[in-house]
Amino acid sequence: MKIDWQGDSALCAWIDGQQVAMLDISNCANGVTVNMLFVKPPFRRRGIGGALLRRLLQCHPQASIACSDPRLRALLDKTT
Repeated sequence: MKIDWQGDSALCAWIDGQQVAMLDISNCANGVTVNMLFVKPPFRRRGIGGALLRRLLQCHPQASIACSDPRLRALLDKTT
């Protein structure tokens, strides 16, 4: 799996040249906000979302504080 940034607002996961997941964020004065995490259904439950969140937290450790979605927040808490 390859994980890379697409601009400043999206972190994507690729498997065999196919984009399988995306983490969308917003940069603001207070830090980073996680907007959405999407993993294509056939690739779910494989740790891809967690890998994207870990990469995000490496670059933006404060992101876990700014997440308001309870499901994403739980995943962020589990990831750290």
